[in-house]
Amino acid sequence: MSRDAIISFQDVSKSFGKVKAVDGVNFEINRGEFFSLLGPSGCGKTTLLRMVAGFEMPDSGEVFIDGQPMSAIPPNQRPVNMVFQNYAIFPHMDVRGNISFGMRKSGLSKVELNRRIDEILELIKLQGFGKRGADELSGGQRQRVALARALIKQPKVLLLDEPLGALDKKLREQMQIELRLLQQQLGITFLSLPMIRRRPLHFLIASRSCQRDMLRRSHLQLNFTKILGRVLSQTLSAV
Repeated sequence: MSRDAIISFQDVSKSFGKVKAVDGVNFEINRGEFFSLLGPSGCGKTTLLRMVAGFEMPDSGEVFIDGQPMSAIPPNQRPVNMVFQNYAIFPHMDVRGNISFGMRKSGLSKVELNRRIDEILELIKLQGFGKRGADELSGGQRQRVALARALIKQPKVLLLDEPLGALDKKLREQMQIELRLLQQQLGITFLSLPMIRRRPLHFLIASRSCQRDMLRRSHLQLNFTKILGRVLSQTLSAV
């Protein structure tokens, strides 16, 4: 395992009945990367993401996060958080309540918690929206609230499970760029699972990608592609 790795898959395999979803996977994701898993439906991307989160356990092999094996670590104790496609915003809570929901047992004082909420609202550009209800938010604003709720716990890795799938094309492309800028500002690792039909722009904003060109019964093929920093910087500067 390299010193720069925050996530490491070592000989990881996972089957569901007779279907081998993941077959002997070995690769690493470095600290501070925006890393995308690319591939057709059914190739095992979601299974890999869920094994990092702890929602699925490998049949063999090990997933390491920050050098620690995760097999015995439950999801709520892992240094990761996840943003889902459907946002999972609580309709009976305002924006501040949604963002702070996972911090109820954090041990933070009310003053410190409110300070952290204010900071995250500024980070996602929703200052002044704290008292708004879920039904008063646009799709993009709900996406930002879901991001804030995941980031307020200060995870080492943020998992993104097709988080922009419910947005229209224009807003989706805007949010993709904002995600990359947010990741650069925070400096933490983002592991993203984009929908395959939205690959081109997401592929561009990712600092690195893992492409799985496989069918269910074929072996894993990993092709890492570096996006030139010069091209990425020019793209972001043009936004």
